[in-house]
Amino acid sequence: MSNYAPNPEQEKVYDNLQNKTLGNVTADDIQKLTDPTFIQATNQDALITYNIVNKAAMRDGNIMPNTGGILTLTQTDGNIAVDIRPPNGQVYKIMGMSLRNSASPTGTNYYNTFLSTPESKASSDTPSQSNGDVFYSSVSSASTELLTETLFEEVFQPLFITNNMFMRIYSNFANVAASATVIYNVAYMRIR
Repeated sequence: MSNYAPNPEQEKVYDNLQNKTLGNVTADDIQKLTDPTFIQATNQDALITYNIVNKAAMRDGNIMPNTGGILTLTQTDGNIAVDIRPPNGQVYKIMGMSLRNSASPTGTNYYNTFLSTPESKASSDTPSQSNGDVFYSSVSSASTELLTETLFEEVFQPLFITNNMFMRIYSNFANVAASATVIYNVAYMRIR
């Protein structure tokens, strides 16, 4: 039997998580505990415990095993962007993206990618630098299918997105039939 006795701040962590396994502890569970915690010497043991739980649950900044996937999103209107936005408290690493246009453009169609915030999104359904969005990439093509290497002007670098800084992608539906759709497939891995 161990002589270890946690202090009251550590007790709070363990009391709140005692009915959960590591596989069931969510980032939201940890965030609810950590948000009200002040960075003070008296809270050192609680801070260490949060770190231990996060590392044990593989939320240490590395890719979390058995997480991630491919999101399939459909855009039906050239005036409304598609959002790739993780739930609050989660972080995604975007690994790649492809798209398929349901109708062959009669000319050049534009596809744009931006990093946005809730504030910039509130300004407009279509992202732009003038709204505070960060321009990431743009490509024009008459093709119906585009791969990651075609969608980005430079060599694609995996990027990280959160609920507060997320990705918005859209087509302007130029030279495309009115009933067309654009289907985006976005590969991601969760790191938190």
